Amino acid sequence: MNTLDFLRANEHKDERVFITQAQYLKSNWSWLKYSYAIAIKIRRRMKESGITQRQLAQQLGCSQQHISVLLGGKSNMTLETISKLEHALSMDLIGDSLKGFGYAIQDKGDVGYLNDSAADKPSPSGMSTSEVVEGYTPRKKKGPKPNRQTR
Repeated sequence: MNTLDFLRANEHKDERVFITQAQYLKSNWSWLKYSYAIAIKIRRRMKESGITQRQLAQQLGCSQQHISVLLGGKSNMTLETISKLEHALSMDLIGDSLKGFGYAIQDKGDVGYLNDSAADKPSPSGMSTSEVVEGYTPRKKKGPKPNRQTR
């Protein structure tokens, strides 16, 4: 069987399925791209560490099916889930993106997250956040509201 025959044999008989999937991807791409990237990083770490989906599920306290969905890259993960995955796999999934804000994220242990002393340190090289993170413009601080006199 050549490639063309294989594709014809396995094509959707109803093109609405393809259209529906394409519309879903288009309308949700803003967060799906992150989900795909996280899933790839998790799969790599699992392969490096020799961890199975079942073992990861036991560490997270969830089902193997849930891990399978997460690894599919189409799951809108909560920050809690991402944090649990980071801890279980001893890796950083999103912390590198926080470095521009002066937070030092470590890969191992419970220290090094946003509530540690590193959060109080200035951003790298003493630069302001707006210099480190492209496109970030800090909001102007508002002073106290003037007292209104009622009549």
